[in-house]
Amino acid sequence: MSDPFSGPLADALIVTALMMAAFMATAVVLTRDPARQAIVLSGYGMVLGVLFLVLQAPDVAMSQIGVGTVVVPLIVVLALHATRRHRKGGDTGEDDRHPDNDTTGTTAGSAGGAGGDAR
Repeated sequence: MSDPFSGPLADALIVTALMMAAFMATAVVLTRDPARQAIVLSGYGMVLGVLFLVLQAPDVAMSQIGVGTVVVPLIVVLALHATRRHRKGGDTGEDDRHPDNDTTGTTAGSAGGAGGDAR
């Protein structure tokens, strides 16, 4: 009895899965916007999961689909959101300047230069 996962059809399936993985990897690298790149990265994780399934590694495929398709892109999107929120000054939309970080050499409580801090 011959192996059902050998022959020209199986080889064509493996080559197709490898080419899809190479295409998606290139798409991830060429995507400029980080938010869109996270979405393309999710698709790349799915294609890798399919590749592992074709190569008869179902446990690795399930792990790849769970981590590479969901967890890693989610972490990237959350990090982008936190970074953009931090750059805008937090939830209130204010910038990061506070009276304690005044660079003019005086504080809000000093009048006419008397009692100003020496920086």
